[in-house]
Formats: sequence, C-alpha cells, structure tokens
Amino acid sequence: MISKRARLINFVLRLLKVQQRLADYDTGMKFLARDRKNGPARPGRWFRKYSHTNEYHIDNHKVYEIDPKEGKSKHHIFYLHGGGYAFNIVFVHWGMIKKLIRATGTSATVPLYPLAPEHDWSQSYPVVMQAYDRAVAKYGAENITVMGDSAGGGYSLGLAQMLRDQGKPMPGKIILLSPWLDATASDPLQRELEKHDVLLSIQGAQTAGQFWAGEGEDPAAFPVSPLFAAIDKLPPLAIFAGSHDLLYADALRLKEKADTQGFPVALHVGEEMQHVWMLLPIREAKLAQAQIVSFIKG
Repeated sequence: MISKRARLINFVLRLLKVQQRLADYDTGMKFLARDRKNGPARPGRWFRKYSHTNEYHIDNHKVYEIDPKEGKSKHHIFYLHGGGYAFNIVFVHWGMIKKLIRATGTSATVPLYPLAPEHDWSQSYPVVMQAYDRAVAKYGAENITVMGDSAGGGYSLGLAQMLRDQGKPMPGKIILLSPWLDATASDPLQRELEKHDVLLSIQGAQTAGQFWAGEGEDPAAFPVSPLFAAIDKLPPLAIFAGSHDLLYADALRLKEKADTQGFPVALHVGEEMQHVWMLLPIREAKLAQAQIVSFIKG
C-alpha cells in the first residue's frame, strides 16, 4: 500500500486537473509562456553553503558545475532535467541533486540545455555533448553517472547511444528516472496507463515529441526516441519507473529489449507510483534514492 503522502499528492494533482490542462494545446502553451517568463530555478542556499558552484556558458546556455566542499568522492553526476524537453529546470530537480550529493559526496554537472519548441534535438545535443566532454576531461568518463528524469531520462539514454556511435568515452553508469524513450507515445498499454496518470497524457506527449523532433521531422527517429536505437555496448544501466505512469510502457519495452539482447538492465518499479515519484517528498522516494545511491557507489 502506498503512503498517505503519496496518495495526498496524487489527489491534489488530480483535483487541479494538471493532466487535462497540459494535454490542451492552448493551455499548455500558456504554461510554457509562464515558464519562460519565470526562467529556470537556481541552486538554492544549500549549494551556496556546502558546495563550490561554478557557472559557465555554451552558446549562451548555462551549465552548472557543483563540487562539494567536504567529503568529496570520485563520483560525478551528469544530470539532465525533465520537463518534456520544453520546460526549465525546477526546484524538485535541484532537491534531488542535493540529496545525491549529500549521500555520495559526488560532484555534478547540470546543463540547462536548449529547450523546445524554440530548439529541437539537433540544436540541443551539441550543447550537452560539449558539457559532457568538459566533464570527462575534468572528472574522468569512468567516474561519471549520466542520469535524468522523464525527458531527461530519454536524453540520458540518447546521449549514451550517441557517445557509443561516435566512439567517444562512455560514462561509468546510466540511471533513468521515469524515462521518456518513445516520443510518439503510441504504445497500446499507454491508453490504460493514462487513466491512472495524474500528470501526463498521450496528446500532450505527442505534441511535445513533435516539438523536440522539429517541424516535419519523424518523432520516432533517433535520438528523439532512443528506445528504437540499439542498446548494446552501453554501461551498466538502471531504470526507476512507476506502475501508474504513462511512461511505464517505455521502461517495460526497454527492459524487454535489453533482455532479448542479453544486456543487463536493472528495473525498479514503484507500485502505484506516478511519474517522477522518486523526486517527491514521500516515503517511497527515500527507498528509490537509497537504491540510486547504491548503484552510483556500485
């Protein structure tokens, strides 16, 4: 049985009709306009007090480098935030990054990558690739865990596949949190999952997927939908997904594909959990975070 707090959050989100509002194109664009006006969330007071936070820019896009002042380990997190490839980083992302730094002593790189619909994947990936190359030069590829939530999870897998295809140094590990791996949102299972999800809708996902692919481009193509690319010769990979998440279907298909190809993937499923539940202030998230920390330390 899920915790009372998790049930309460689900109830509030359903009451606010977040799923329906994001599914509607006009309302979704109003949310997007508000997001652009507010801008990305910044690292909070904890980061200023307990870490050295450096900012630099790649083509006018900010990248954060965070090094803890004490207890620093060899590990490094390269974190790609979610938000349908369209919305800025928010406070819950920074909260998750803070918890991982505190638990592992890891340093972190957090690129604020170019967002859709102003940019598509072809304009965004070069920025992230440059940030990754800098992290490799500074921390060593074998020490890096590439990870992200939702769209950031899809981005993380797509980045690893692109690094492999280009013969570049691979990260030591990959962690996908409620990953969005198929931008077409066409899996039949998603019709049933949509009834339980309080955040995501098929219509909203398909609109965002087309934004990310670019006008007139195929959202099923790589790297927009990394699920359809080869997954061999990748580093150890862990997936965290919720059984009441529209994107649970993507996690299941990636796991099935990996099993078929003999590639080991650890799939952690939160029963009755919603999208990106591992970032929320709930009991279930603490367990997932402990598993994530264990995987990073590996």
